[in-house]
Amino acid sequence: MIVPNNKGKVNSINIPYFVFISFFIIMAVNIYYLVRYPFRISEIWELERHIYDLRQIIAKQDKELRRLDPCLKATQEMAGKLNASNRFFVDMELEYDRLRNNKKTGEKALTYREVYLPGYRLSSADQDYSKLELLNSNLSYLEEELAFTSSALDDLLTKYKTYDRQLDFIPTIWPLARDRRISSGFGYRRHPVHKQVIFHHGIDIPSRIGTPVRATAEGTVTIAGPRGGYGLLVEINHGNGYRTRYGHNSRLAVRVGQKVKKGQIIAYVGNTGTSTGPHVHYEVRLNNVPVDPTPYLN
Repeated sequence: MIVPNNKGKVNSINIPYFVFISFFIIMAVNIYYLVRYPFRISEIWELERHIYDLRQIIAKQDKELRRLDPCLKATQEMAGKLNASNRFFVDMELEYDRLRNNKKTGEKALTYREVYLPGYRLSSADQDYSKLELLNSNLSYLEEELAFTSSALDDLLTKYKTYDRQLDFIPTIWPLARDRRISSGFGYRRHPVHKQVIFHHGIDIPSRIGTPVRATAEGTVTIAGPRGGYGLLVEINHGNGYRTRYGHNSRLAVRVGQKVKKGQIIAYVGNTGTSTGPHVHYEVRLNNVPVDPTPYLN
């Protein structure tokens, strides 16, 4: 209704009910959005900050993922080194068998354990995680192969150390450090003094008087003194069926019962006993039977 200030006609306007309701609904919606707007702005800012943090994380991950190629190449290089180690293991295993059995290395066929890593052709950004998966797989595989190769080499080293210790008790070096000329070998020969044919139980290595004579293996001295035609003789029992004798010495450096090491000086070259010149008469006896010393000389 429209009521004038002065006397006049009162006019009335008829507003439909649905218009009235719609007006209030629109007003309520506007008020809701006006109140909601600051909260929406705050949520947008928070989302933008989160997006920025995610972009920083992604950039950092991209930088780390770009380092995968060198790491993958490093695993390939490691596989090559493992293959070289495995080939070395086979070579040393064959050499060990040859040394123990005195056979040629070609008589036994061994193949080395080959380490194989799959090749890769990954370069696009969407394949970085594939690279990471491949790197993890390579590392796990190499870890197992390293453990196997390390264990095999440790076992081989133990065998060589044991064999090396056994060699200490086997005559494998020359009794003279520098003089290695044999003037009279093992076997039948004409005796230089008595002229009859006799069996020579050792070899003669000429040298100057006073040259140090070495023990060719570790053991215990069983003879240290004059023994007929041997002159001043040293005999060493090596405890494994081997005995060695060193005759015609000018003087001795050991006594009976003494423990000697391989390479230790036990006497000095002389011309005692039945001898025509300064030399060392060297014998190797196996189970008290003289054998040719030549194969034992290294």
